Amino acid sequence: MYRIAVCEDEKVFSEEHERVCRGVLEKLNIEFRISVFETGAAFWTAFSGGERYDLLLLDIMMDDRRGAGANVRCGGDAGMDGVELARRIRGQDAAAAIIFITSTAEYAIDGYGVGALHYLMKPLDAGALERLIASDYKKRAKDQRLVFKSGRQNLNIPMDEVVCLETAGKRVAITLLGETLDCSGNLLELLKGREQLIRCHKSFAVNVRNLRELTRTDAVAANGKVIPVSRTYFKDVQRAFLKQIRQGQ
Repeated sequence: MYRIAVCEDEKVFSEEHERVCRGVLEKLNIEFRISVFETGAAFWTAFSGGERYDLLLLDIMMDDRRGAGANVRCGGDAGMDGVELARRIRGQDAAAAIIFITSTAEYAIDGYGVGALHYLMKPLDAGALERLIASDYKKRAKDQRLVFKSGRQNLNIPMDEVVCLETAGKRVAITLLGETLDCSGNLLELLKGREQLIRCHKSFAVNVRNLRELTRTDAVAANGKVIPVSRTYFKDVQRAFLKQIRQGQ
């Protein structure tokens, strides 16, 4: 499921953005869910409650840039422009792709300070949006699988099946929900760009999505496997584990 949030305070544009997104996603044959928010505060309420999105379309001039000059407070009344909202999102979610929507290029440069994927002008160019969504979706699909070599085989395993990785000499043992495979690879290389794989020990990394319990010294996976957690990495694992709980994983 590809989740998109549209945050736009003018109804005529929010309806248009939703329509264009829907057309693009249907054309690309992507299963999707679109949520529309009229203010940054409304989005923040949902986000703070645990909702997460793969792609955010944010009006860069929303609310206070239109002349209100409102003081922004998390969860407060309207008055949060797109850039301020993006800064707050980035404090908790580094993975969401952000596209700023603007009627003038004057403010576009502001978006790159928060890792924006791109900015698009109003009215939305369906072709440009299609290219951005296709690229982002392809990257996410790749990140959802673990590709590695085991013996003479090149394996492509869904990340949801991965429990943990353990350094074993010059190789890595990859424990899945139903079996353990030997990998001719490097632990650090396998962790690159994979947010759900968290280093928990000098020799171990755990798939936080398959964690069921966490103590100061151990993590218990969905298949009952007990994985050591060292003091050095405990806070990182705890933070990631709590994030998964908030997201309802």
